[in-house]
Amino acid sequence: MAFIRKGMVKERKLPEFEELSTPEDLIKLAESKGLDTNPINISELAQELGVTVRFEPLEDEVSGSLVKEKRSGAWVMTVNSLHHPHRQRFTIAHELAHRICHAANSDNFEDKTFFRNGDSNWMEAEANQFAAALLMPENSFVNYIDNVSAKVEDLANYFQVSSMAVRVRARVLGYEGHNL
Repeated sequence: MAFIRKGMVKERKLPEFEELSTPEDLIKLAESKGLDTNPINISELAQELGVTVRFEPLEDEVSGSLVKEKRSGAWVMTVNSLHHPHRQRFTIAHELAHRICHAANSDNFEDKTFFRNGDSNWMEAEANQFAAALLMPENSFVNYIDNVSAKVEDLANYFQVSSMAVRVRARVLGYEGHNL
């Protein structure tokens, strides 16, 4: 895990991702490549971005990692195969956020559960927000609540994320008190 103070390092974008700086940009890319976007096929999107995704058993508190291999220069993501598939999707989206937003600052990210649950590090908080917006786009999220169901379990199943991710996204979008 990279611990970099926001004031110490100016956030930079890598030239290859200048056009892909938001979750909406990644959704548009997925659409242009013919990938499912509702919900988004996050594993195929990672492949389109040149990131190899590996599923391996990891310690329970480790969700995943993203590392730039020194010899090949390739980006490799490792996802905890022991976690629920919905958790794995969030991990993949979170690591993609690091690749898009933070790879100019570091080439090694390891995400542990306790970093996911708090805003102790600005890069982790930003990666969580990016991942949530990528997996649960605002328009789709609000449309589902308004027209299909406002039950947390239904939203979690539809977007293939955890109930906790749904609750956090609802709070961010101002839907916390709407029977969720």
